[in-house]
Amino acid sequence: MKMQLLRRRVWIATIGLAVGLWAPAANSTRAAETGFVALAADRGFQGNEEIRDAFDAFAAGRNAELVFVTDARTQDTLDRALGRLSQRGATRALVLPVFMSASDPQWQRAKEYLAKQSLPVELARPFGETYLAVEALAERLRAVRDPGKTKLVVAGLGADGPEARKLLARDWQRIADLAAQSLGFWRIQAVVWDDGKAPDREAKRAEARRALAQAVPGGDRTVVVPFHFGRRLDGMMAYEADLKRALPPGAEILAPGPGPESWLATWMAREANLHSTLDPREVGVILLAHGSDYHWNETMREAVRPLEARHPVEYVFSMADQALLERAVRRLEKRGARAAIIVRVFGLVSTFRDEVERMIGADIEGSSAAGARSHAADGHAPGHDHASSAALPRIRSALAMATAGGLEADSLFAAALLDRARTLSRDPARETVILTGHGAGTEAKNEQWLGILDRLGEQIKAGGVPFRDVRYATWREDWPDKRGPWIAKVRSMVMEAGRDGGRALVIPARTNGRGPEQAFLEGLTFDLGEGFAPHPLFLRWVEAQVEAGTSVLRETRSAR
Repeated sequence: MKMQLLRRRVWIATIGLAVGLWAPAANSTRAAETGFVALAADRGFQGNEEIRDAFDAFAAGRNAELVFVTDARTQDTLDRALGRLSQRGATRALVLPVFMSASDPQWQRAKEYLAKQSLPVELARPFGETYLAVEALAERLRAVRDPGKTKLVVAGLGADGPEARKLLARDWQRIADLAAQSLGFWRIQAVVWDDGKAPDREAKRAEARRALAQAVPGGDRTVVVPFHFGRRLDGMMAYEADLKRALPPGAEILAPGPGPESWLATWMAREANLHSTLDPREVGVILLAHGSDYHWNETMREAVRPLEARHPVEYVFSMADQALLERAVRRLEKRGARAAIIVRVFGLVSTFRDEVERMIGADIEGSSAAGARSHAADGHAPGHDHASSAALPRIRSALAMATAGGLEADSLFAAALLDRARTLSRDPARETVILTGHGAGTEAKNEQWLGILDRLGEQIKAGGVPFRDVRYATWREDWPDKRGPWIAKVRSMVMEAGRDGGRALVIPARTNGRGPEQAFLEGLTFDLGEGFAPHPLFLRWVEAQVEAGTSVLRETRSAR
């Protein structure tokens, strides 16, 4: 009866997943009904053309309009732009704010104009609130020589008074700090100038020069990096030219290079994807698993093969190698995907979570803490550790991306292990199920693994098969100086299970296949099961992770 109840719960969860996976959220937008309007501050001819070039790359094949925010006349410009979207079939508009800060005065004015529209509008995040802004600045900062001996000043533009300057400087500082992580700069400071169109222009410029001078300590090398969507009429009449004239002794401006404008088309497409309800064929799945030899990898592929009928699927068998993960992202882009869910098939939820979230920018946009934990801290062998990727560029993509995974004591995992034991069973009352896990090097992590095995064991006990006992242990197999006592412990369990006509059913609590059981238990009598894949419930678990990833994307879309 208990086994039937467990199966029923799994079945109900799966049916619920199938029904709800791609049901649109209440504020979702459908591509055929959605128009797009990019809003940017008026920068002058050259700056506006840079925005226009990025917008044109995004707008090809879309119902889209570009509006430059100037003064009260913007209301009429915006009205006409939204009217054209409506005439071309849009029933709502997604607004793309080309601003570094949500506190930008021009963006605040634009929102007042948007509030007067009859066409329903949804607001995407300003460019500066996304990981692409951080990477756009980081791309420039990697060109600075001797960062350890350099004070970095990131210079922005757009304030219209002291209060706005304070708010904008806070946001620029956040972007600068994130972009400079692991690059080793001596000090980092953001300075934001008032807009040249503001009242009392000359007085405010003088104040901005003083702020810049205060940011440059005497005798120290200081590099000023302009980073903005501000004034650029031409090469001479531009914010950069003002900065050069205002540079105090000891400061230099970083040589020209790609600016944030070169990232805008990717950002616009990503926000459009994030705010759309997508067909399952537009949502790619990247299966990230440890991997082993050809047969181990093929077993995993075969287990997930049915998912390929609904989603484009790519496989990455590695320890979260960024180059291989990016290869999978590029392949999904070519296959027409607009989103990607990275499913981490590892024993622990924490394994490679921080590393993957950093690669896709979720460390900046999501709720997780920035900075990846070391691979060794997750309890893996030192020989498997990769060099820190903290200074590597994040993956630049228009795909909306999220990650989910980690087996731990998931009910589907427990049900599959129970089924493995039941298949081997002949007389449950005389049989002892022994769950074996990989284990970890540190005592704390190994205790975590033991806790997971304990919870899996409790679910197996509650599954309705009256086994004599359910026991568990880890091998700590990758740590020769620690595994000896654990091998002895499992051998003792197997021998004890065989007394009085009993049998030992050894079930590897692994993602796939078996571990070192045959070698470590040589000479003993036992029946050996297999891990999670390719059990049918493994596919259901992967599907559940895809749903969890799509929920993360919905939350990201809603968190503004």
